[in-house]
Amino acid sequence: MNEVELRIPWGIGQTLKNAIVVPGRYEPIVFGLVSHTRIPDKHLLLLRKLIIPPPDAYLPSTGHGAKWKGSFTIEVLNVALRERLGVLLFHAHDHRGKVSLSPDDEQSARALLPRFQVVMPGRPHASVVIGRDHAACLLALPEEEPLMHALRVRWLGPHTIDWVGDYRSSSKPTTSRIHDRQILAIRGPGQVLLQRTKVAVVGLGGGGSLVVKLLARMGVGEIIGIDPDVADQTNRGRMAGLWWIDVFLKRKKTKVMARLAWLINRSVRFTEVPYAIPEQNALDAAKRADIIVGCVDSLHARSDLQAISWRYLIPYIDIGARIQLEPVPEDKQEPRVRAIGGNVQTLIPGGFCMWCADFLSQEKLDAETGRRSRSYFDKGAAQAQVVSFNALLAGQAASEVLQLVTGFSLNDDRPLFKKYNGFDGTLEGWKVLKNPLCTFCQNELSAGDALWLSETSQLNEGGTDGKERSHHASQG
Repeated sequence: MNEVELRIPWGIGQTLKNAIVVPGRYEPIVFGLVSHTRIPDKHLLLLRKLIIPPPDAYLPSTGHGAKWKGSFTIEVLNVALRERLGVLLFHAHDHRGKVSLSPDDEQSARALLPRFQVVMPGRPHASVVIGRDHAACLLALPEEEPLMHALRVRWLGPHTIDWVGDYRSSSKPTTSRIHDRQILAIRGPGQVLLQRTKVAVVGLGGGGSLVVKLLARMGVGEIIGIDPDVADQTNRGRMAGLWWIDVFLKRKKTKVMARLAWLINRSVRFTEVPYAIPEQNALDAAKRADIIVGCVDSLHARSDLQAISWRYLIPYIDIGARIQLEPVPEDKQEPRVRAIGGNVQTLIPGGFCMWCADFLSQEKLDAETGRRSRSYFDKGAAQAQVVSFNALLAGQAASEVLQLVTGFSLNDDRPLFKKYNGFDGTLEGWKVLKNPLCTFCQNELSAGDALWLSETSQLNEGGTDGKERSHHASQG
C-alpha cells in the first residue's frame, strides 16, 4: 500500500488549526479542497483552499459531534465541481500520539465519500482527523473503495514540519563519525531528517556542482541531479569535481556529479537525470524531491521551476550570480567589471513567489526570447563567471536546505530573499511580501496534475433538489 501524504501551504496550516481546535460543546469541521498527484511511493494530496462553515451552517446536536446543514455540503461540492478538486472533511482530536476515526466518524464518512466520488470522480476524497502531532484518514482514491490510512502531513513554512504517517516508525542517525561536528549544531534528530530528505539540484555547472558537493558532505539522503549537458572546457574553471579526462571523454555532468557524491559520502544516493526541465523525465524526477535547488541561467528555466514548486508544494531555493561588464571602449582594451550581483531566494509555497517579487514578469520573459515562443530561446552570448562568487551563493543555498529541514535557526521571520554584492562579499536580506492579487499564486498554488473531465459531470444523488439534509461527525 502506497503512503499517503497531505501537503499544506504556508499560512493555510495555521488557519486550519485555528478553525478545528476550538473549545465548545461540539467539534467544528472544516472542508478542504485538494488536487493530487502520484509519485512512485506516494499519493500526494495538495491542499488548495479551506471552506470554513459559518455558525448558521451548524444544526443543534445533543452529542459532542457536529451536525451541519446538507445545503452547505452542496455548496462545497459545487465549488469542488467548478474548480475540479477533491474534498477533504477535517475535524480534530486534540491530543498527542496516534489518532484514528471513531466508529461514528467512519460511518458518516463512508456515507459521504461515495457521494463526493460521484460529483468529482477524478480526484481523491477523504475524512481526516488531525491530532496534535499525527493524523489519519478514510481515503477514497479515484475509482477505489474508501480505505483507512495513516496520514503523513507536511506543514510548509520557514521550517518544514513533517508528521510521519506510521506512529511506530523511527530512525537513528548513522553510527559513522562523519557528522559528529554537524550534529553538535543540528542535534541527532536533525541529522535523521537530513538522511530522509531528497533534494533535486537543477543545473550542475558552477553553482549546482558546489551545491551537490555541500549536500553530500551534509549527509542528505538523496541528491537528484538534473542537467542534460555534457561537460566542456569552459566548465573546468568553475565546476566542482570535474577532471580534464571528463572533458576529453565528453562525460555528462550528471555522471561527474554522481562520482563526486560517491567519493565524498557513499551513504548518499545520487540519481542521475540527464534531461532538461520541462521534459517529462526531468519533471517526474523533480516531483519526487522534498526541496528543489535551482542553479539555472535563464528566466524561462526559473519560471518552470517556480511553477513546479507551486503546483506540487515543494520549497524552491534559487541562486544566481551575474557579473556586469563595462562596454568595450573604442581602443579595444579589455572591459572592466561594472557590478557583481546575485541572489538567493527561498520560495516556500504559500509565501511570496518570483512573480510577487517582480523577479519574473511576462515582459521580462518576452525580452529573453525577443517576444518569440520559447522554442526559439537561445542562451545567447557567454556570461562572465568566477567560481568564488558561485561558491558563496552555493554555501548559502545549502544552509537554506539545512534550515528548511532541521529548523536550526529559531528566527522564523528571517529574510528569505537575499541580494548579493560581489564587491563587498555580502548578502543583504530583503523583506518581500506575498501579493494577494498575484494571478500566478491564485492559478498555480497546489494545482497538482491537470484533470480533464467531461462537461456532462454534474451533481446527483439528490444533491441539487435544494432540500436540507444533516450529516454527523463525532468525537473518537
